[in-house]
Amino acid sequence: MRRSLVRVLVTVVALAVILVAADLGARHLALREVASRIQQDQGLAERPVVTVAGGSFLLQAARGRFEDVTLTLGGLPAGDLELSGVRVRLPQVHVPRGVLLGRPGTVDLDAGTLRADVDFASLARQVDAGGLDVVLDRDGDDVRASTSVSLLGLDLGLALTVEPRLEDGAVRMVPVAAALGGQRIGLDRARSLLSGVGLDQLDGWTVSLDEVPGEVEVQSLTVTDAGVDVRGALRATSLDVG
Repeated sequence: MRRSLVRVLVTVVALAVILVAADLGARHLALREVASRIQQDQGLAERPVVTVAGGSFLLQAARGRFEDVTLTLGGLPAGDLELSGVRVRLPQVHVPRGVLLGRPGTVDLDAGTLRADVDFASLARQVDAGGLDVVLDRDGDDVRASTSVSLLGLDLGLALTVEPRLEDGAVRMVPVAAALGGQRIGLDRARSLLSGVGLDQLDGWTVSLDEVPGEVEVQSLTVTDAGVDVRGALRATSLDVG
């Protein structure tokens, strides 16, 4: 009897190990295939990382609902902007079992969240400064735009502190302070200096978000040491597959 009980226990443990290995293998292979398809469909330079955190992968597949799905991308072009450190999180993704078996169907994505970074170099390329070279960096909670202007034959550094604001589907960089040669000056004086080099208005710059996918609603901007941290909501949507 004891020998039979030991044999049963060994068999149960062995089966448990096989099922765990099968679950992990299915998860790895399936998520790798999903990531490869996303890379191919979006023309990405690198394969994204897709994770599913909702317990047994095979059980989720059997019921056609995957929980806590996260997509991570190193870089994603959005028109003239380059998004980096992109992280999309979906609480649930509904996949019919027919789709998992290779048949056509519709995948439903619950509303989720998006987070991404836009570095200062990418933002600077959107600044129309009449041919002037502009460098962006952090100034507290705002952004400092620095360039060089000529005054009485001297090239002096002109810096504008701009506040990034979300307005009508775009990012507005609104000037709030200025400095010349390291000394604080009024915005009117800065306007006069820029007018002298062919820039008649100092009303800030606009960075369009038209190339950001329509399912994404940008909700907040936070200035970081490297650029701007963008956070938004991903609307619920459906995708035809196959």
